[in-house]
Amino acid sequence: MGIFRFEMKQYKGSVIAWSIGISAAILALLSVSAAYTKDPSSIALLEGNAFLEAMGVNPETFFTGMGIYGVYGSFALLAGAIQAINLGLSIITKEHMQNTADFLMTKPYTRKRVYLSKLAAACCCLLITAICYFAASLWAVRAIPGQSFSFTIFFQLYLLFPLLQLFFLLLGMAIGVLLSRIGSTLPLALGISFGFYLIGMYSSVVQSQVARLFSPFKYFNVNIIQASGGYETGYLILYLALLTTFLISGYTIFVRKDMKMVL
Repeated sequence: MGIFRFEMKQYKGSVIAWSIGISAAILALLSVSAAYTKDPSSIALLEGNAFLEAMGVNPETFFTGMGIYGVYGSFALLAGAIQAINLGLSIITKEHMQNTADFLMTKPYTRKRVYLSKLAAACCCLLITAICYFAASLWAVRAIPGQSFSFTIFFQLYLLFPLLQLFFLLLGMAIGVLLSRIGSTLPLALGISFGFYLIGMYSSVVQSQVARLFSPFKYFNVNIIQASGGYETGYLILYLALLTTFLISGYTIFVRKDMKMVL
């Protein structure tokens, strides 16, 4: 438990900042946009809107509480992805960059225990953010007046946040064990997250199923979730397969790789 507690203390400030920032953002966005739900006649103005097309949003559902949450929740997904992949990268590479790798390995901990402790601490950090985001989202959506509320649909939309955070966390840890010497993890985290996000927007605009395969942000279709109350089986299987690949590859490389410090 020593490594777990140490990592939690290391990232306490970061977790608090991300949790407050993401929660406040979704509260503000939903509060401001709640006024749009009172004017469904404005739907005609959104027909052919390039922004909504890029977001993959159906104008017919945009002016509903769940529709607005689905749209603005996508921005929260991007922020959550940046937090998760940056955490995954830094929690692995900091031992090399701070020259503490050798010190850590002299402790009575196996490499398996080190990796799993770091993974557990990172998951706990993201869980705290996800709980804060859930509370803020639920409060904001329920506060939208004159809208029917389905907790099942809401929860399935909310689940996209922790699911994508777990995806990017394991991706970041897998990259971290391969590229140990990363001076600053945030620029790389931003580049990867925005890259996947832009690919997802491109796939929505051109309706490309091939491009969609390369963006985890599009593995879960908000419109389909609202219409049928479920996830697409094929993309869910792809998500789980990639998740397993990142976990196994990151763990395997970590327990076998030589620990080299930056001189």
